[in-house]
Amino acid sequence: MDEARYGRQPRWRAVALGLPPALCMILIGGYWTLESWGVFGSGRSSGTLEVVGPIVAGFGVSLGYVCLRRR
Repeated sequence: MDEARYGRQPRWRAVALGLPPALCMILIGGYWTLESWGVFGSGRSSGTLEVVGPIVAGFGVSLGYVCLRRR
């Protein structure tokens, strides 16, 4: 990245703006995954949640990694 052109962004801003959505995505994706496996609730399996849950959780983990990593 060209710091002369864009400047250096403070790290706290990336953590403050990126970490809460990442945690929400991890929690929601994990809940949907466990729900599709029948751990919670009625035990009926949903094909959509089986696919979407792990994807949402994976995106949350990757967003959290990008927010917390050092430059």
